[in-house]
Amino acid sequence: MTTERLDSRVIAVTGATSGVGYFIAEQLAALGAEVIVIGRSPARARTVIELLPRPHRHRALTADLDDVDTVRSAGAHLAELDRLDGLVLNAGVVGPSRTRRVGPFGVEHTMGVNHLAHTELLRHALPALERTVGARVVHQGSLVTATHPFDRSDWLSERDYRPRIAYTNSKHAVQLFGFELARRLEAQGHSTRSIVVHPGAAIDALTLDRSGVHRRSALLRAAAAVIGPLFSRIVAGKHEAARSAVLAASTPELPSLAYIGPERREVGAPRVVPAPPISLDPALGAFIWEETERLIGAPILSASS
Repeated sequence: MTTERLDSRVIAVTGATSGVGYFIAEQLAALGAEVIVIGRSPARARTVIELLPRPHRHRALTADLDDVDTVRSAGAHLAELDRLDGLVLNAGVVGPSRTRRVGPFGVEHTMGVNHLAHTELLRHALPALERTVGARVVHQGSLVTATHPFDRSDWLSERDYRPRIAYTNSKHAVQLFGFELARRLEAQGHSTRSIVVHPGAAIDALTLDRSGVHRRSALLRAAAAVIGPLFSRIVAGKHEAARSAVLAASTPELPSLAYIGPERREVGAPRVVPAPPISLDPALGAFIWEETERLIGAPILSASS
């Protein structure tokens, strides 16, 4: 699969001030896109913008996924843009706390941040996406959805909280919602596409250094030179993990309900790969959609959308 140039296109990326999100922004900028760097720290966002190709073209937008008011404010700002060609929902909690804590919308923190806060951002930004022919919403899923089941009876970890399961539940919700959004946009005749991706497996030790964003110690760089060739078939750097989302935002044609990830599961060039069957379950997709609307207290797509 190939990417295309993104000159004149505007793409917003959450969590673009570090990790995989930074490299998504960098690669989109290299393809010519104007990138809106969404993050918690304005200062860090400015640092990131100076690292991107053609920094004068890009802009920062502050949003903390833990703070619903900032999410709504950022979404309202995006909604006012003349065009928004892409919204990459990448940020999120990777390492949940050892004990259950409450997050956005009064639910378990990992779910509130990874799924509900992103949905609220999307809900507010939709007018700009709908005005832009062929716009794309990219949802950052995870490999864990293929290895751990989804328990709809306790998807908010109210009865039994375990950090790893809370994270897995949040990524199940992200993928189920992303595919359900794709179905509903298509049913309503929208040109906006909803695409679910996963980054594969990535670690800091194999990630390229970027001043002010990611810097490995000399020892870690030396270790990477040794372990890189040994483990290259099972783990990659975060600059490589970014490629799935970049492909989803930039490839000209994608099949309906496409799921994009590395060709060798954990690593490799991104391509359309089989989605976990549970993520494509329309009944579960409808369940997550209805529960999401209930929790955020508003419809996601208007009847006239």
